[in-house]
Amino acid sequence: LDFVNSPVPFLIGMTVKDETHSLEIENDERVVDARETGLTCINLSTNTVRLTNETEIVEIIQGCPTPKNQLAMFEKRLDFLRTQSSPLRSFARFVKQGFSRSEIETIESIRRVIRTYLNGLADNIAAHPYGWSQYGKKDESGDNFDFYPSLFVDRLKQQMKLLECRLQFQEMMAYSQLFVEYVDGQRKAALCKEMVGKYIADWIYLHWKLKKLLKEKKEAETKTSLFRR
Repeated sequence: LDFVNSPVPFLIGMTVKDETHSLEIENDERVVDARETGLTCINLSTNTVRLTNETEIVEIIQGCPTPKNQLAMFEKRLDFLRTQSSPLRSFARFVKQGFSRSEIETIESIRRVIRTYLNGLADNIAAHPYGWSQYGKKDESGDNFDFYPSLFVDRLKQQMKLLECRLQFQEMMAYSQLFVEYVDGQRKAALCKEMVGKYIADWIYLHWKLKKLLKEKKEAETKTSLFRR
């Protein structure tokens, strides 16, 4: 476990014998010390995450918008699908029959949300095949490309400035009389649609009720006629 104190970024997976072995690894002094300087432990057996205690990283994680609500919704969906006979509960069963259509769609949705979020961190470098070419230049020979992180960061800062300007404008707009009237107009339009919908529903129900009464009356008259014969 000495590698956990490596100063370079790494992603390592380890197999364990049982839950006791897993806890021994997580509580190892080297792992505990490494968590103070950036190490995060994800236990796939217990579905738990032990975030790093490094203050700077914790502040970034807490302040960074993440798709937690979407993932929580899909987690509930998987819990609903995780019946006793579901392959989600048994790897052997998964090998034999695979996932159901609903399980596949839910898992694909989770992957899509995570992929979209991570690609968004790289901005247009991930969005376009040659997006990287905007943030560096080739050397004199033209064979090597030198990436300049500052160019990428400058673009992000420009986007943030645009967002700040937009937020400032939206704040001014929200307090304007014109926007107040716009909100009131939207409210009235919604109420009008609601009233129209209620009117249509009442009209349909009334005519259905009348039609039903006429049908019942006609059937009663037919029965009476047959009885008299």
